[in-house]
Amino acid sequence: MSEDELLDLIGRHLPPSTAPVPTGDDCAVLAPTGQVAVSTDILVESIHFRTDWSSGADVGWRCVMQNVADAAAMRARPMTLVVAMTIPEHVSPDWVEDFSIGLREACDHVSALTGPMAVDGGDMSRGPIIVASGTVLGDMEGRKPVLRSGARPGDLVIHTGNLGASARGLELLEAGHVGPETELFRRPVPPVDRALAVEARAMMDVSDGLIRDSRRILAKSAVAIDLDSAAIQSAMSPGATLHQALMGGEDHGFLATVEPGYVPESWTVIGTVNEGSGVTVDGEPVSELGGWDHFTQ
Repeated sequence: MSEDELLDLIGRHLPPSTAPVPTGDDCAVLAPTGQVAVSTDILVESIHFRTDWSSGADVGWRCVMQNVADAAAMRARPMTLVVAMTIPEHVSPDWVEDFSIGLREACDHVSALTGPMAVDGGDMSRGPIIVASGTVLGDMEGRKPVLRSGARPGDLVIHTGNLGASARGLELLEAGHVGPETELFRRPVPPVDRALAVEARAMMDVSDGLIRDSRRILAKSAVAIDLDSAAIQSAMSPGATLHQALMGGEDHGFLATVEPGYVPESWTVIGTVNEGSGVTVDGEPVSELGGWDHFTQ
């Protein structure tokens, strides 16, 4: 198929846009009510997904969800996504159409939680492997951004989401098991509505592991964080191990710090913020960095 035919194929499945000028011109034109938050995330074949594990729709779903989680972590309502792709010659139009269906399914899911979410453009090119890069635009809607630098000694560390589910799913897939237990690896479900509602001092999307992402908050806030293993185990996804919960990434839940006495529904207290530096678990230093780093794996 030609590029225009592929674009038409994708466009049949995209959700309706609320943009004054939606996709179809050189640029879309948006109408946010507040400041705009922007972030980009990328999916690379054989690094982030395998086509024998994940359908085109699974990859489209992940392209949306890993981006909207970043917007929600700032308390920006995800409003639109632009997607750039490389598509190898051997990939069929059916796979591309399936990818666009996954985009639509994920946008519909987010729309039901937080308000209209669309795809308003992008680009595509031929390439040696499948690459899908999404850029999300989020509307702050008058909310103040929640930064990583806001944690203070005495705060509670809280988490919401499917802790350890993605690492557990990946382990099963690598062992040759495909079933319901792998669903949250292939299709993570970040609770974006909870992130928009929480009154947090600091917050971030947990994409690279609880230990690694805790270190990112404490580095920006100049504090120490002590995690409670028993509390984490009570909040883990079924079947996950403590190691997977601490070190595994790509759950796209949310890690936040809040004032004592304030723990919203569906969030779990998993630790405390203290004076000092470094991450401890039950008071003991953690030697492993944990999580995922593309350049040290």
